[in-house]
Amino acid sequence: MDHTYCVIMAGGKGERFWPLSTERIPKPFLKLTGDKTLIQLTIERVRNIVPTENIFVVLGKRHLNVAKRQLGDLFDENFIVEPEGRDTAPCIGFAALPILNRDSKAIMITLPADQYIPDVGGFVKTISHGVKCAKMGDYLVTVGIKPTRPETGYGYIHAHEKFNVSDGMMCYRVKKFVEKPDVERAKAYIEEDNYFWNAGMFIWKATTVMKGIEQHMPELYNGLIKIKGALSSHNRRTIDMVYKSLPRKSIDYGLMEKADNVLMIPADFRWDDVGTWTSLLRVLELDKHGNYRKGNVICVDTQDCVVYGDDMLIATIGVSNLVVVASKKGVLVCDGNRAQEVREIAKRLSLEK
Repeated sequence: MDHTYCVIMAGGKGERFWPLSTERIPKPFLKLTGDKTLIQLTIERVRNIVPTENIFVVLGKRHLNVAKRQLGDLFDENFIVEPEGRDTAPCIGFAALPILNRDSKAIMITLPADQYIPDVGGFVKTISHGVKCAKMGDYLVTVGIKPTRPETGYGYIHAHEKFNVSDGMMCYRVKKFVEKPDVERAKAYIEEDNYFWNAGMFIWKATTVMKGIEQHMPELYNGLIKIKGALSSHNRRTIDMVYKSLPRKSIDYGLMEKADNVLMIPADFRWDDVGTWTSLLRVLELDKHGNYRKGNVICVDTQDCVVYGDDMLIATIGVSNLVVVASKKGVLVCDGNRAQEVREIAKRLSLEK
């Protein structure tokens, strides 16, 4: 029996990719980096490590139909539907319950659904090494990305003490997790050489993460135990009621920053979280003027722009550092330096409904 499982977290609204991303079809279900959606690419990578029947997708009810259309070879039981979004700690605990019910020896690989990882071989090597580390004992294993720029939008992992070496790959004890830094601190982290980006990827025994939640997040743990009982009796009303009362916390803040059994393995692959429209300029092929263009697009005297359209013709003249996106849901024109603020448009539209 293969005791390795993968939980893919497909929650979130993807507000920074408005107008392409909407509440009904958020970022994981978009073809932002190629001919397949981000979640389809994630599933493809994971299949090199975990059998298809051991891959679970956690998502909201309103995204279930689009997920089933895009991931047609997953069984219905592979989709874990959250009653509502409560951040990553409840999401992970909720996913651990059916996995533990199936397999008490389960190792959980927990991944976001919407990251850009073109090097599948390096990904498989890194995650497989992480599985070996998790099997060694009661460890919470995370993946660190070596910084390539002073990034203020990511959290960081400070890892220093070498823990073990196997298969030519390093493993470190985590000293602390660091919140998003200012520019000066981010520059210093690159120079110090023992700070890594926190990619939100985790590997652990399902029993280990539940023990950690019990110790450091007792309110969440007690709620999960109630849900476990309701799952066995298929009491959906109780599941929904309890889940909606769970504390809204990330696994980083609620568990990883407090635990003393955290290990980190450095990623042996290229990675980007593709968090904004301008992040496409980092990861995709550009024209000779530094533009990323998709769709029916004409650019004249245009530099360092993202110009993204579906069927509508988009033309630009004499501009630089802009994001121009046209879809059936709307048109976005944005200064490239303010791409993080696109989520404010999505929030305003949601409030106006």
